[in-house]
Amino acid sequence: MKRLDAGHYELTIPYRSDDELDKSVHDLLTEISQEADMRNCFVEMGAWEEDTEKRW
Repeated sequence: MKRLDAGHYELTIPYRSDDELDKSVHDLLTEISQEADMRNCFVEMGAWEEDTEKRW
């Protein structure tokens, strides 16, 4: 994980298939959201793959 400016981060997630990547990203975003919710907070987030501009 690399911290960028303005509260942004760059993550490297290894994967073998698009389905595996989709599941990994979905699981990560769900866990982040649940952690924030448990602390009575919320998050605004987005994720995308730089090479393809695929977004979740």
